[in-house]
Amino acid sequence: GTRAPSGEPVFAAIAGGVGRLPRALAGSGRFEVRTSTTVREIIRTPGGFHLICAAVPAPEIVEVDAVVVATPPSKAAQLLRGVAPAAAAELRDVETASLAIVTFAFPAGAGTAEVPSGSGLLVAVREGFAVKAVTLSSQKWPIDTDGLVLMRASVGRAGENQILQREDPALIALVQHELRALIGVTAEPVDALVTRWGGALPQYAVGHVERVRRIRAAVDRVPGLAVCGATYDGVGIPACIASAYAAADRVANSTSGDVTGPGVPAFVPGGQ
Repeated sequence: GTRAPSGEPVFAAIAGGVGRLPRALAGSGRFEVRTSTTVREIIRTPGGFHLICAAVPAPEIVEVDAVVVATPPSKAAQLLRGVAPAAAAELRDVETASLAIVTFAFPAGAGTAEVPSGSGLLVAVREGFAVKAVTLSSQKWPIDTDGLVLMRASVGRAGENQILQREDPALIALVQHELRALIGVTAEPVDALVTRWGGALPQYAVGHVERVRRIRAAVDRVPGLAVCGATYDGVGIPACIASAYAAADRVANSTSGDVTGPGVPAFVPGGQ
């Protein structure tokens, strides 16, 4: 049968932005939080794992019951090479693309009157633009914009690193020029911000689903170990959250009643 259309919004988010979520978790007091801490190696021990942190020649060893690896594929491959080498070998073959997000605040008025309705648009490769997607933020989200028109554009596809090597002012100018052609924005921005994400988008090549199955099968052979993130089941925030829940359930179930020892420290965004 068919389901009647819902009156709920197509998109939903945390009031004040999803950035509030990691801060709330970090401030909950339920676990230890370390930022700017590089984990160089994971070593299996009879009671759990040792995390080898910080720089040579005086590394810190952190004892943990379980580990969830939530890093991009190349870093995950480095971390898993000793405890799950088959998974590490698969992860080394996952290609990634870098991107930049250029966010604009435009004054409302004639220069933004032609902006189309809706939440945004995707731009096909064959169109020849550097911009690959535009989010019309002030239309997508119920936010107070103080009378400004907010939007952001993403730049960067696999193999297009040369565009991303431009300095921020040049990248802003390029995107502003393309927004004029794409959606008719002629106003000068009140402000603009470039945010860069190196190697942030895993590329799902043919056979990716089978590759993920092999990675998880290799990881599942190590009790207390799990992986999650954009590499596996989707690059969007909902997919990443779902994979994190699954990883947390796995390590919680695999260590329940089996391992004693110190609690698991959480490495939140800011570390590597």
